[in-house]
Formats: sequence, C-alpha cells, structure tokens
Amino acid sequence: MSVFIFSVFSAFAADSEKKWTLAAEKFTLSQKNDSVSFDSINSTLPALILEQLAENLERAPRGREKLDRSLYELQKARIDLFLQLSKEVKTRDSILLNDYSSKKLKIKLKESEKKIDAIQKKIDENLLNVKKENEKYAFQIEADELRKKQIDEGQVVDEQKGKNKFAELFKEMAKNSSDAPVIENVVLYQNDFNKFFDAGEEKRSQGYSSYAFEKACVDAKINGLLTGIVTVYGSYISCAVSLYQYPGGRLIGSAMDVGSIDNLRILAISLALQITPRIADSMPVELNISVEPKAALEKLVVTVDGVVYRNISHPLIVQSGVHTVTFSSDGFDTISSSYGFSGSRKFKIDVEMKETQSGEIKIRLAKPYSGDIFGNGIFGGSVTPENPFGTIKVNNKNVLGHFFDSDGSSVDFFIPAKLLKDGEFLSVNAKPFDRSDYIEKRRRWMYASYSALIVSLLPTFYVYGNSYAKSQAYNNNVDISYEDAKNWQTASNVMIGVSATAGAFFVYELIRYLVAAENVLPKSAKTLSKKENQNILQQIELEKQQKIDSEEENLQNSSENTDEMQILEQENGA
Repeated sequence: MSVFIFSVFSAFAADSEKKWTLAAEKFTLSQKNDSVSFDSINSTLPALILEQLAENLERAPRGREKLDRSLYELQKARIDLFLQLSKEVKTRDSILLNDYSSKKLKIKLKESEKKIDAIQKKIDENLLNVKKENEKYAFQIEADELRKKQIDEGQVVDEQKGKNKFAELFKEMAKNSSDAPVIENVVLYQNDFNKFFDAGEEKRSQGYSSYAFEKACVDAKINGLLTGIVTVYGSYISCAVSLYQYPGGRLIGSAMDVGSIDNLRILAISLALQITPRIADSMPVELNISVEPKAALEKLVVTVDGVVYRNISHPLIVQSGVHTVTFSSDGFDTISSSYGFSGSRKFKIDVEMKETQSGEIKIRLAKPYSGDIFGNGIFGGSVTPENPFGTIKVNNKNVLGHFFDSDGSSVDFFIPAKLLKDGEFLSVNAKPFDRSDYIEKRRRWMYASYSALIVSLLPTFYVYGNSYAKSQAYNNNVDISYEDAKNWQTASNVMIGVSATAGAFFVYELIRYLVAAENVLPKSAKTLSKKENQNILQQIELEKQQKIDSEEENLQNSSENTDEMQILEQENGA
C-alpha cells in the first residue's frame, strides 16, 4: 500500500477551543435599483463566498491582532471606570448641597474622595497597562512585519535559520510575552452562511472602524466581517470585497473580480480564493519530497492543486493550507492525497511508489453456478458449472467483485491486492441469494422469539411467586396441603423450563440474525491450494489437448470424405 509520511519539523500548539468567528453583511449595490433580482444578488453572493470559506480554515493570531484585543479590553474597562468616576464626582458634589454638620460633611467628603482616588488609580493602572501591552507585543509585531516582508519576497519563514533576524526577534518575543502560540478554528457567524450581521444603518454610517460599530461586532462575538460593493452592467457583475478584523476595526484584506450574473458561484470562488490567505494568514511552506524506489524518480511528475512540478531536487514552495498532491511516473501507479499543510514551516513527504502490474486472474465460486462475474464494475465473463472460471484484470489495486446468477440473485466478493498476481487461480466460498429478504426473515424470527420469551415470563413469574409462597406457608405449618404446594412447585418448574427454552430460542435466533446481517459483507477470495492448481492446470491442458485432437479428427474425417467423393466422381466419370 502506498504510504505518505508527513514529518513536522516545528509546530504551533493547537487549541481546539479557540474560535475565530467570520460574518458578512449583505453587500451594497453601487447603483440605485429596486429590482428583486439585484437584491437577491446582494445576499446570494456573500452567502456563496462564506460557503467556500466554511471548511478547514485555521489561523494563528499575530502580534497586532493580539494587541488590538488586549487594548480593546483595556479601553472597555477604562470607559467603565470613567463612568464610575463621573458618578462618584457627582455624588461628591451633591454632598456639599446637603445640610450636613461640619463633622459629618468632612466624613462624607473623605469617603467620597477615597472612592474617587481608588477609581483614578485604576484608570492610571489601566493606562500604564496600555503602555506595557504595546511594549509586550512590540517584538512580535516587528517579527510579523519582517515575516510579511519575507513572504512577499517569496521566502519561507523559518525560525531555525541560524542568525536570521526573524529568529532573533522570535526568541526575544518569547522572552517578553507569556502568550503561547495558538491555532484558532474559523467558524461562521451563527454557524450558517445564510445568516448576515446587521449593526444598523446609524452605526454603519459612522464607519467600520468606529467604536460604535466595533462594539457591535465584539458584542456579537464577531472577529472578521466581510463587506462588499456590487456593480452591475448588463449581464456582468463586479464585486469588491473588504475584510475587517475586530476588535481593532482594521482592514486586513480586500479582493475584486468580475463575473457573470448567470454563474455567481464562479465569481464567489474567485473572491474566496483571494480572501482566504488574509483570513488564514497563510504563508509559504517547504515540501521536502523523498520518493522510493529511485527508478520512479526518472520520470516523476508532482502535481500540487493542478500545478505541475518535474524537478523535486529542491524543496517545493507552496502556500500553507489544504492541498491535493499527486505523484505519477511511467511504469508506476499514480498516488494522490489531500493534506493540510499548516502549523509548520517545513514538511517532509516520503512516498513509496509501486510498479504498475498488469495481468489476469481466474476466479470461481466454490460451488458451481451459472451467471456473470464482474470485477470493479468490469465484466469478467459468463460462467457455468462446466466452465466455472471468470477472468479479472489486475493492476495492484483491491478488487470488489460481483456475481449475478441466472435467477437474478447476487453475491459480492473482495480480492485484496496481495492476491492479485498474474495467472493466479482464486476461489470464493459464497452463495448468491436475496440477502435482504433473508435478513428480513431472520429479523422477524428474532423478534418473534423475543416476544415469546417476554410473554412466557409473565406466567412464569406468577407461578413461581405462588409456588414460593405456598412452599413457605407449608414449611411454616400454615393450613396448606402438601399436594397443593407440590402442584405449584411442579407448575413453576414447567414454566421456568418454558421460559428457559424461549430464552435459548431467542439467543439462537439472535445469533442467526447477526450471521445473516454479516452476509451483506463481501466474501474474501482465497488462493487455491497447489494441488488444486495443478489439477486445474492439468484439466485445462487436457481440455486443450482434447480440443486439438477433436479438431484434427474432424479435419481427418473431412479429408477422408473428400477423398471418397473424388473416387466416386472418377468412377462415375469412367
């Protein structure tokens, strides 16, 4: 079996509980048009884009995003403290207006000033924390900027490259930050790509970066918001999409394309492909490929998402994410697999390719039937008791076969790849019959036996209870006759026997039902013994020889008949 082995050189620590919620607004039409179809476009297009983004997306929050989140929480706390301060100041001012004695006034003012001082200290601490948070993430932000620059230049970011400045920044960032790198799963707003976020026209008019709109998104637990402007001319549509990140209200990505109104899905796929790297914050990764055997390397072709590579002596550079990788080489079976290249800078792929094998095997049912044999959907010949073998072509892949007899009944069989050798003779111990009907029959019998068991338990418990009561009464010298007690005990033994028999019958039918249900599984083929092979080969050779002898005899008889005709013609002519 072909093997892919992916070795991770370095990885982020994944946290399945972390989620990054992506939402979308209904898109805006740049032209004034009250057409129902245009209004449908404004909701259909964002839904189609979200649908494309709904699977297998993961992301690692960067320094700027972490800082924005932290600053937003500090800002929210600071505003709350300011409101508390405003309330306490008003309370203090109101004290002066009350008719307190000089002593009580001093006490009240002192208590109020104490509360005001405490709030002011908290505000000062909050502002100090803002400075600390900026310093805390400064190294990571600088590293991210350098990383982005390297990505734009097509380099693979690697923290392990000796004195690479990025590695130095990464180490410095680790010293100054207690945050462990995490992976966040991208999820959809309300888990439905047809649900759109609406903050209201008033908040939208203040701008997507305004505090009011930002608060609306954070309160809805939205981390990313897609907005779009649609322009329609004739049967063509232009769409410009923007991606905002919250908290922070930063524009982190944009995309634009033109498509046909008749096929919005193609336009949505194009926009989704452009916006996905911004959501996932994807970066280039190295794929180091090793192929065995070496003969497969000579004409090896590697295809990544349709892009063909013919030289793997150097690492392949691709964007992180889910990719379909295909390996093909003349004389070897093609291998294809999809894998998510994320959370690491480098991946090592070990590929074991197998030589393409071709040939035929002969297969028969253990008991002779008349019918047709198929292997992986390909007709393998008609068989009879006189000619029991069908022919199936082999190509290093498992075979799922079917046999249909002349009555329309069928049976499936399975041939593992290890048995597929050219010229091999195989046998399947299987019987074609209507399995669904048989399973239904066994199911009915199983339920009937179960019902019989349950029904028998009712009189059994009744009789056993009375027998026990009568026996106890007789033993305690209550006015119960020996015959009466003995009769109840005999009846109890009989009913226990009946229930035990019903229970055994139920277990028996349950086993038969389970065996019948297992009959739907394909029967595995087995190789014939050497003796059976020899007998079959001898039989085939004997049949061939008999056929040759028969043809020669027919030819000789035909020649003799021809000679006799010639003699008769000569005699008649004389």
